[in-house]
Amino acid sequence: REVFPSIITVWKCMQISQKKTGRESWFLWKAWVRSLNNVMIITRREQGIAAALQEGNRITELHVEQEKAFRVGDIFIGKIQSIVKNINAAFVDFGCGVNGYLALDKQESFLYTRQARKGLPTCGDEILIQIAKEAVKTKLPVLEGHVNLSGRYAVLIMGEKGLAFSRKIHDDLFQKEIRQQLQEKGWLSVEYALLLRTNSHEEERETVFSEIRFLIERYEKIRKTAPYRTCFSCMERSDHPFLELIRDYPKSNPLEVVTDLSDLYAEIREKLPDIPVHLYTDEKLSLTALYSLNTAFDHALGTRVWLKSGGYLILEPTEALTVIDVNTGKCTDKINKEKHLYRTNMEAAAEIAVQLRLRNYSGIILVDFIDMEKKEDTEALLHFFRQCLSEDRTKTTLVDITKLHLAEVTRKRRYRPLHEAVRELKKEG
Repeated sequence: REVFPSIITVWKCMQISQKKTGRESWFLWKAWVRSLNNVMIITRREQGIAAALQEGNRITELHVEQEKAFRVGDIFIGKIQSIVKNINAAFVDFGCGVNGYLALDKQESFLYTRQARKGLPTCGDEILIQIAKEAVKTKLPVLEGHVNLSGRYAVLIMGEKGLAFSRKIHDDLFQKEIRQQLQEKGWLSVEYALLLRTNSHEEERETVFSEIRFLIERYEKIRKTAPYRTCFSCMERSDHPFLELIRDYPKSNPLEVVTDLSDLYAEIREKLPDIPVHLYTDEKLSLTALYSLNTAFDHALGTRVWLKSGGYLILEPTEALTVIDVNTGKCTDKINKEKHLYRTNMEAAAEIAVQLRLRNYSGIILVDFIDMEKKEDTEALLHFFRQCLSEDRTKTTLVDITKLHLAEVTRKRRYRPLHEAVRELKKEG
């Protein structure tokens, strides 16, 4: 861990604590101690709620959510309004004032609550759907017909079958034993598939099996009650999106949560009892000020990021893709220029991996590294860049180098880009 920033944090706490006494000063010192670990800070920001993940002494993730009539993971009974055959998709009204896009490539696995005729879906059919992706600009929300029920250690997927494991679980013996035990319990079904997450490999078996049992009970309840519910009914609300962030955090890394929202504090204690959570109640010093969140947001929304070597990154997101340009900046070392370019590229690779998480960029990302003469330097850079990207909890892949010497990266979309979420929040405010 970096010691120097910690000393600065202590000094700031000492300056503030001179004006405070008792419990308030104690909490400031505790905040410094927590800054040495991984901390999720959750607080209000404008018309929404913001979450910041601080790992060590640096904020590596920022998220903003506003209260909506629906959110990703909610399960509704929707009505098919129209079907477009040339794209093999349907547009479904799920009762929140907006239609959603539903792909029909797996129509045999849909759960109908009202169907005009057997076979292909038709307009007017009522169907169980789940919100898979939020609306982005002109794009409608994306819906799924095979519902996913997520836990910390496992995911149940309706309409699929089989047992799968996270790609990060390479223990063949563990996979074999889990498969055999699930078969003995009779929990492998043709009606749903089970996916064991990375955290399951680090947890006791009984804890994992207890969660799987709970997921199956939820599935049975939805499947049996849905046919008797009216159209547009919400069958199940997803957890607060920030609960998912906390739940998905690797169990091998200790995580604490600090929030000043009493309702969220109670929800975390109830649903994630093994996560240390602290309710911040100091009205004189906000969490935003204590963790410098305004500064973090300003940096994450800027287009330029400076590197310690004197170089800098230019990050430009567009609707089709994101472009990142690496520049030498203040490079004045003409004697060891090639060595300096290599060092700048390596530093840029590590920083880009952090910025992708921080800004929630997804889709196609093109990185224009500084050209280097030695082929072995380029190969070493790509190997290091791939390692940095592998640490991302969201699936991120370095595809290849294009003919124009651009590094092509793809990152799975889970949340809206930070700049879009902040812009929408300001619009609503």
